[in-house]
Amino acid sequence: MGNYTFRAMEIHDFTQIWNLDEIRRRLDFMVKNHMNAMVFHEPGIEDKIVFPAKFLGGTGNPKSYYDAFLEVDHPILNHALRENLNLNRRDYINHVIQEAKEAGVDIYFENKELWFSDFVLKYKKELMQPDGTICPSDPFWHEEFLPYKYKELFLALPDLAGIVCSIGTGEARLAISNTFACGCERCKNLDPVEWYKNMIMAMYQPFQEAGKKLIIRDFIYTKAEQERFQKAFTDMPEEIVLSLKNTPHDFYPTFPDNPLMGHVGSHPQITEYDVNGQFFGWGVQPSAMLSDIRRRLRYGKEHQVTGFLARTDWEGVQDWTCFDNLNMVNLYAIAAYAEQEEISEEEIYLRWLQGEHLISDRLSPGELKKCVCAVKEIMDATWPIVEKTNFVNGCLFSNDSCMHLTPEQFTFIGGTHHSLSEWDPDKKDALEMSPENIGRIIADKEEAYEQCEKLVDRVEAGNMGLTAEAYEKMKMHFSFMRWYVRGFRLTARGYCFGRYVAEKNTTDILAEGKTAAELLLNTIRELEEYREGLMETSFIKEYPFDAQLNPERVEFYTNALKRMLREGKKVESVEN
Repeated sequence: MGNYTFRAMEIHDFTQIWNLDEIRRRLDFMVKNHMNAMVFHEPGIEDKIVFPAKFLGGTGNPKSYYDAFLEVDHPILNHALRENLNLNRRDYINHVIQEAKEAGVDIYFENKELWFSDFVLKYKKELMQPDGTICPSDPFWHEEFLPYKYKELFLALPDLAGIVCSIGTGEARLAISNTFACGCERCKNLDPVEWYKNMIMAMYQPFQEAGKKLIIRDFIYTKAEQERFQKAFTDMPEEIVLSLKNTPHDFYPTFPDNPLMGHVGSHPQITEYDVNGQFFGWGVQPSAMLSDIRRRLRYGKEHQVTGFLARTDWEGVQDWTCFDNLNMVNLYAIAAYAEQEEISEEEIYLRWLQGEHLISDRLSPGELKKCVCAVKEIMDATWPIVEKTNFVNGCLFSNDSCMHLTPEQFTFIGGTHHSLSEWDPDKKDALEMSPENIGRIIADKEEAYEQCEKLVDRVEAGNMGLTAEAYEKMKMHFSFMRWYVRGFRLTARGYCFGRYVAEKNTTDILAEGKTAAELLLNTIRELEEYREGLMETSFIKEYPFDAQLNPERVEFYTNALKRMLREGKKVESVEN
């Protein structure tokens, strides 16, 4: 896959971005594995560098970053605004840029727009509507705000390579997708396509003048939004790059390929892949994705994609990255496959084991080969278990890999918020609570449970040739996986039996010759026993293991099932 010329690592945990030792660890890996771009993903990261001075009383035409600061240093100091620290953060980022440059790596920011400091609302008071909402369609944003903000950013960071930006996502401070909150006539009548065009072109102007790369993301929740985005983006200047998650909406391995790939005219495209696993266990639960990475990169190549961006951590879990867990093999895989599609999985596993110093240096060549094969077999077995654990008929069955708080929460998250049927209409009945579908869901969870128990037993049977430290770490992760899969087996049973009791009939025979109410009651008892056992493990005292196996969540979920049992429907049969 030699056409993958843009090979980027994304750092999404803001604590890692501002840790120079961590950045150097990442750069070391990038040099050894031929990656050439590092992306700092933090919403509002540019506001830690720019003031922006114009909206604090500046001229709007500073000749340098220090000129911009001196225009507004009195307002900043008089009002004790945190922008006085921007000079120091700017120095840090410029230092990182120079170290990276020496290693052959470009630095990019990744952000979301619109994003702004509150003093902008004082500068432009009419942005605030009478009901307290802020108007996203005011021409100020594309005529004045975005062009100046990025002009100042490139004065501050002249060697920053560019920006990867999500336009219009609901995760921004303000976006056209949030216009339900603004009641002005302009918002009501504005075509979202025009809004996208206005915002992108407003950013493009200072990027073009500074010779920087503008990369726009398609972080979009619905197919209708994606179609509007596509319509707006296709007519943009050709040098604007499109960054596409490998799947639509977000990083769900069970979802189809992103349908936007290859359908944006002649714009350069890159694809994004989460190697750590926001939605498949965070690497706390190991999940080797080699075959999926290879297939997704091949699909991208067939659809004119020329680069990849590998997410190595997630903002929701602090100080935790694939560099700290077994999912590091996925980062080795994406770097290797982007250069050589036909590289063997054995070679990738060997690169990982040797590169991370996980393998004993006392092995003979034959023992080394056996060790690599054993580790490969173990890790290859993880994703099939994870798929049946974290997903239900392909729908996301977790809250960012954590257990749900209530069954209703999963119905919303898996069925509506992260809707698979939005992109695969055949999955519209994936969460239907018919006896047949419940049987399939329960069978999947049982299979995951049985496979996991056997796999963990194999790991714990003896060291296959790793260092003592690496083997203990592997055992810990797989021991965690055992508890994790057991817990999701029970929450899935509770979900199915709880919904059936709430929506159908408590007295219907569902499985094992028992009524829905009896099955739900048994599951409640098992969950209570599970929580008691969990409290005796070491995982509840070590972060981030305790975040995924949180006894509070188990208790809260169990109480929700008890409520469903109390309030369940009892439908009397009618004899004809």
